[in-house]
Amino acid sequence: MIADFHFLRPWWLLTCLPLLGFIGCLWRQSPRMGAWAAVCDSHLLNYLVQSKKQGKRHGALLFLLLSGLCMILSLAGPAWIRLPVPAYLQIQPRVLVLDMSDAMLANDLVPARLNRAKFKLHDLFKRRDAGQLGLVVYTGEPFVVSPLTEDAQTIDALLDSLTPDIMPVEGQRLDSALEEAEELITQAGFDHGQILVLTAETPSLAAVEVASKLANKQIFTSVMPILANKTLNPLFERLAVAGKGQLVSFTDTSADLENWLKNTVTEQQYSRSQHNDIPMWRDEGRWFLLPALGFLLPVFRRGWLQRIAT
Repeated sequence: MIADFHFLRPWWLLTCLPLLGFIGCLWRQSPRMGAWAAVCDSHLLNYLVQSKKQGKRHGALLFLLLSGLCMILSLAGPAWIRLPVPAYLQIQPRVLVLDMSDAMLANDLVPARLNRAKFKLHDLFKRRDAGQLGLVVYTGEPFVVSPLTEDAQTIDALLDSLTPDIMPVEGQRLDSALEEAEELITQAGFDHGQILVLTAETPSLAAVEVASKLANKQIFTSVMPILANKTLNPLFERLAVAGKGQLVSFTDTSADLENWLKNTVTEQQYSRSQHNDIPMWRDEGRWFLLPALGFLLPVFRRGWLQRIAT
C-alpha cells in the first residue's frame, strides 16, 4: 500500500512554498510593543516583553501552519487504494478483404492504389477500438493472412510484405473472398460481423449475390473503392446495398474509416474485458481535512488572531 502512495493532483503541493514563506515572515516578525513604545526607550523594550507571550504566538503560528499543510495535502489528492473499473472491449468481428490483383498497381493515385489501401489498413490496425480484426487477400483465389485477433499489430507487421507478386494465381474472385471472410467469422464463434472490401475492380454479380446471402446471416459487407475517379460503377453501390453495408468513399484522411467504424457498432457488441480493467485511484484527501479542522479549533478562542498579528 505504501508503494502505491501518490498524489492525484501533485501541483497543489507547490502552494506549500507561499504558505511556508508567509508563516516564516510572521515567525521572524518582532512582537509589537503597543503603548510601551511611546514611553520606553527602544533598548529597554525587549526586557518588558514576556517570553510567554512570544511562545504563545509561535504556538499559534505552528497550529496555523499544520492546518494549512493538511489542507494542501487534501487538495493534492493523496491516494493509495486502487479501485478496479471494468473496461469493455468491442466483440464486433471485422474482416478486411484486400484486392491483390494487378488492377491495384495502377497509378491513378499517387502512390499506387495498393499502397494507398495499405495506408488505410495501417491506420485501422493501430486503433485499439476496432474490435477483432482479420485479413483476407484475394486474386483468383482467397488467402487468409490472419484470422480474427485482437492483436492487430501482428497483422500490421505483415502488411508491407503483401504484393501481387507473391500471389500464386491471377484473377479477381471477390465472391470467393467474401465466402472466406464468412468462414473466418463463423470459425471464431460469431454469428454476426462486418466485412470491408478494398478494391479497384468493379464487383461481379456473383459477389453481389454472396453479399446478399451473408447479410441474411447478420454478416454485413461494405466496400471502399480505391479509385481516383469518383464516378463509380453502379455495381459498387449494389454490393453495399445487397450486403446491408456502406459504400465508403475513399478520402485522403482517416474520415472514411472513422465513419465506417462509427456506423458498424451497436451497444450489444461490447463485452467486459477480463484483463484490461482501468485502474481508478480513490482520493483519500478527506482524511486530511479532519486534522486540518482540528488545528484550526484555537481560532475560535478569544484573542487568537490578535496573538498572531502582535
